[in-house]
Amino acid sequence: MIGTAEGGPVLKPTGVTSYRELVSIFGGDSGSLVRDGKLAFLNGVFQVYATRVEGTGGTMATATLAGARKRATVKLTSKLSGESGNETDVVVMRGQQPDTVRIEITNDKHQESFDNLTMKAGTEFYLVDYLNANSKTVAAEDLKANLDFPNNNPVDAEVTLSGGVSQPPTTNDYQKALEMLEMEPEVDAVYACDSYDPAVHALVDAHCKNMSTDCKNRIGFGTVAPNEPVDEILKRVDVLASDRFVITAPYGVGGAVAGLISKLSYWESPTFKALTGMANIEHRYTPSEQMKLISNGILPVDAVRGRGLIVVKGITSSKEQISVMRVADHAVRGVKNVADNFIGTLNNDRGRTALREALAGFLTGMFKEGSLVPSVDGKSPPFLVDVYSSQEDFAQGIVRADVAVRPVRAMDYIYATLTVEA
Repeated sequence: MIGTAEGGPVLKPTGVTSYRELVSIFGGDSGSLVRDGKLAFLNGVFQVYATRVEGTGGTMATATLAGARKRATVKLTSKLSGESGNETDVVVMRGQQPDTVRIEITNDKHQESFDNLTMKAGTEFYLVDYLNANSKTVAAEDLKANLDFPNNNPVDAEVTLSGGVSQPPTTNDYQKALEMLEMEPEVDAVYACDSYDPAVHALVDAHCKNMSTDCKNRIGFGTVAPNEPVDEILKRVDVLASDRFVITAPYGVGGAVAGLISKLSYWESPTFKALTGMANIEHRYTPSEQMKLISNGILPVDAVRGRGLIVVKGITSSKEQISVMRVADHAVRGVKNVADNFIGTLNNDRGRTALREALAGFLTGMFKEGSLVPSVDGKSPPFLVDVYSSQEDFAQGIVRADVAVRPVRAMDYIYATLTVEA
């Protein structure tokens, strides 16, 4: 998951296994990374590689603490990026020990209190070093006024941090984040949190396609814009119809859908599966609007009485079923993993027969799981596998494995035949 955050490392994929861990690293849910990450965890995702992106040119909120004669003594700078650091209140009071101060720092996300601080550099409670090491909210800088607290005038001083300005991440920021994700082989899905920019969606799609050529199969997720009309939504698939990308609608459900699909077994379809962690959705589409979205490759979410919020149909922007893509991806990864173990042993029929049997064993396991199925009439098997090498291939050290699989598909419709007898 790639998105904005109050704090935490920038452009560094960080593996987290709980919402609490996500918050402890990246701050509150004012950033899209934590907000959508929460929905993903509420819908069952096991692990998230969270990557923070930060637009360049933003400023951090600051304030100054004054000493005697109102001379600037300490500069405080928010550790929360951009506008997240504004409206942070800092109160300076006398400490419990003589010639010390207590500092209380409060905003809508954090509350901190530090007692017995002094301005004597090198001591255990030197205000600047102590705040820098222990505060999650502000960093301190000694302005070299050579003044000791609590020589404040008045004694109880209060300041509010201000001036923080956030800049939204650019496509270049997302590009850099995606490049860092190339080094994480365990990633199955990529979601640019709260981003409805078609250029960002195209970058995620290209990343997933490139990684999939090396058997590191991935599916990208994106969202429509807030209050985006259906006709405008349909234009998105005019430029991005891909087996590797899912566009969710309405706005605000992307994190939940990505979390749900990550929780499901690879052969399970998200169609008609319930989402959790949301009390409502931004917009409900009429049945005709839903059919327009589905027929054009948009994954819609709707509220259904007795079921809650459900995925109406789990499809990619190319209208392929997500479960079919995941079954194919699992087969590709498994075949590669099996075949890699036979490199250097395939220069005779015995070795090639062993590879064929190993591949058949792996695909039989998929069949027993229910991810591969024969044709309804029973004439076509769930998979076919053959291993061979022509004379020309053999001279070049090449062995070929032909594999065909028949993934299970979601049953999207139920037809009822009624016989009425008079």
